[in-house]
Amino acid sequence: RVIDCHAHCNLREHVRFINDRSLRHMLSTFPYYSLEDSIRIKRLMYGGKDVRSLRFAKTFRGIDHRAANEYLLRQSPAQDRVAVYGLPEDVPYTIEAMHDPRCSAVKMYWSYIEPPAEKIYQFFPTAVLEEAQAHGIPIILHLPKMIVRCIDDFQRLVADFPRLRIVLAHLGLSKLPVPGLEEAFAAAAKHPNVLMDTSLNPSPEVMLLALRAFGTDRIMFGSDEPLHLIRSVAFKHPVHGERIATEYPYHWIDPAEHAEYKHLAAGAIHAHWQSVGAIKSALARIPGPNVERMKQRIFYENAREYFDF
Repeated sequence: RVIDCHAHCNLREHVRFINDRSLRHMLSTFPYYSLEDSIRIKRLMYGGKDVRSLRFAKTFRGIDHRAANEYLLRQSPAQDRVAVYGLPEDVPYTIEAMHDPRCSAVKMYWSYIEPPAEKIYQFFPTAVLEEAQAHGIPIILHLPKMIVRCIDDFQRLVADFPRLRIVLAHLGLSKLPVPGLEEAFAAAAKHPNVLMDTSLNPSPEVMLLALRAFGTDRIMFGSDEPLHLIRSVAFKHPVHGERIATEYPYHWIDPAEHAEYKHLAAGAIHAHWQSVGAIKSALARIPGPNVERMKQRIFYENAREYFDF
């Protein structure tokens, strides 16, 4: 059994527009991805396992998120759950949607606003956070910057909302080990209500640091479906820092950068397998006999308990 706690899903008709900034981001590879698409891909990629999902809409501003929320809340398979997508400009709607019986969490996104947020409170209004804390509704937090660059902002959040249940998406956004990452993980892990998901993180080293800081009871598997279908590799660019290279010339890849670095991604496998492989590799380096129990926690039990499946 598997629970994927980070799966995007909405219909083509929910896509009203894609602005230039979103078009330069990898998320525009799949502006829509239906429930039927998801079910079909899961049958191919999970080998007949019982796979449940925590689903939420694509994140860029051009999505009709009210319609996408309604689609997921009403039409998701019965075994799945939904994280409603919150709208910073409509807090009453967001709070009302959070109390739908199918809702297990709320997701808000840093680049939904213009200009893109640099601080958490810019895209997660305090009224939404107060409501989530009061009713035990987890938030899925995609940080506006890599965790080592916004740990102080995050520490303010947990100080202001000590009972808020928080899932840090993408292991805090670092796909490579960077200076200060171990310390940032340790600081975040001091707060018992904070968990992490593994979505789209290909690094066994980052995964191991997260597991050592949080333990296997506070890390949960996420795929970032459908972006997990992209074949890419992370690398450190001498000027721009952490980047990804792809062999295929996606529309969001700079042509000059692609020409110089595409060789790094030659033969790359789907990001899905890289992330699963990173978990497997990291667990192999943790001492102890019960690897099966650790896998069961990461791939199923933690999300089942945290999101009330």
